[in-house]
Amino acid sequence: MKLILTVFLVIGTIIKAQNSRDAETLFLESKDLLYKKPSESAVISEFLSKNSSDDNDKIKALLLLTESYLIRGDYNSASETLFQCLELSKKSNRPENESQINFLLARLCDELGIEFSQLYLIKDEKEITQNYYEKAIKSYSDSNWHQTIKDLKLFEKQKNKSFPELSNFYYALSYSNLGKLDSARYYAQKIKNYEPYYFYTKAKIESSGKESDKTIDHLEYLKPINKKVQDIWLRNEIYNWFVENYDELKNKEKYREYYQLQTAFQDSLSTVKENARISFLNKIGQKQDEILETKAEQQIKMIYLIAIAVLLVFTVAYFFNRKLNRKRNDYEKSRQEAEDREKFIAENKAQESGGKIVIPDKTISFLLEKLEKFESNNEYLDPAISLNLLAENLNTNTKYLSEIINTYKNKNFHSYINELRINYIISKLKNDPVYLKYKVSHLAQEAGFSSHSLFSTVFKQVTGHSPASFIKTIKNQ
Repeated sequence: MKLILTVFLVIGTIIKAQNSRDAETLFLESKDLLYKKPSESAVISEFLSKNSSDDNDKIKALLLLTESYLIRGDYNSASETLFQCLELSKKSNRPENESQINFLLARLCDELGIEFSQLYLIKDEKEITQNYYEKAIKSYSDSNWHQTIKDLKLFEKQKNKSFPELSNFYYALSYSNLGKLDSARYYAQKIKNYEPYYFYTKAKIESSGKESDKTIDHLEYLKPINKKVQDIWLRNEIYNWFVENYDELKNKEKYREYYQLQTAFQDSLSTVKENARISFLNKIGQKQDEILETKAEQQIKMIYLIAIAVLLVFTVAYFFNRKLNRKRNDYEKSRQEAEDREKFIAENKAQESGGKIVIPDKTISFLLEKLEKFESNNEYLDPAISLNLLAENLNTNTKYLSEIINTYKNKNFHSYINELRINYIISKLKNDPVYLKYKVSHLAQEAGFSSHSLFSTVFKQVTGHSPASFIKTIKNQ
């Protein structure tokens, strides 16, 4: 079983490797045909782009296909394939692909008369590296042949050279225009396999060494390729060549024939370019709208994320602060209870009088009567009550009041007040069933105690039971 699996894996690997070699062979063939037979190159490139599983290979095929479209003046198809390359390049992230895409985008914009800056959301002009091949072509179109040769030499020094055969084409034309025919013939021989370009170059070189008004032999080089040229730039150059030469030779019939061909070709090309320009601008607009929409969605998501993060921070801060406040309150409550407990113990131990105080009988009767009223009105339930406050309310002094409570109530002031409060709660618990449902904290508050713990301590001292135990006993009864 393992042997069979191994055999299948080996066969699969061989087939995959063979397919990879076949794809590479086809790509090289398409590249070789690009300037010889652009339409055939396009068929191969399109096949490779549709059947390639690797994004990088797909981009390479599409770029070659774009070049073929540009040569033949199919600008709509060129823009379509370039936008496909842009989408795929986001995944592949290959610098060489980016460079070629930027180069072809700039070339398409130049052909259609569109400022590259209009693609500001799709491509930044700063991303375009200086391409000396493109500069050489521009220098040639400006009849600056010395600069063309300089740019071509700089292009040869660049690492990512493409289609050097056309470099030789522009070398030959530039040297021919400069009258350096030996150099022109040297470079013309290098493009002998590229028939349209070779014959056009041969005609240019031969015409440079002869007087054009005496012979038209050089025109014979152009006749075999006149109707086979797919490169729209070269076809226009050939038409210009015929028109100029037949006009100089005063061959009106031939002049009229090629002038009509040239005019029809240029009119057709202008229409194609204008339609392609509108279509390309629409594509740019749609693409940039998509980019803006995506950016807007990303910004909204970012705002949501920031809002959620801020809300989360505030929520955490709120609960943290709430927990901190609870701890602070618990600490304050514990501290207050501890102080009250210590105060209670200290007050119960303290002696309020060092010696016997003589109080008039009349005053004693008056104060005892007032204390009875104080008890009957439940004024001891006031949490703020103190010896000083009660003495002030009874129009006496603290020494008289303390002495009478000690003598006639047999306890100090605090024990007197606390027992009154506990007895009040006991009475309520026994006589009012509702009080049996109250929490101990509520009973403490009802009795005028400042804290739950102090109430429980005093309650146990008075009754011998905790509040909870006492309530349970009553409920059982």
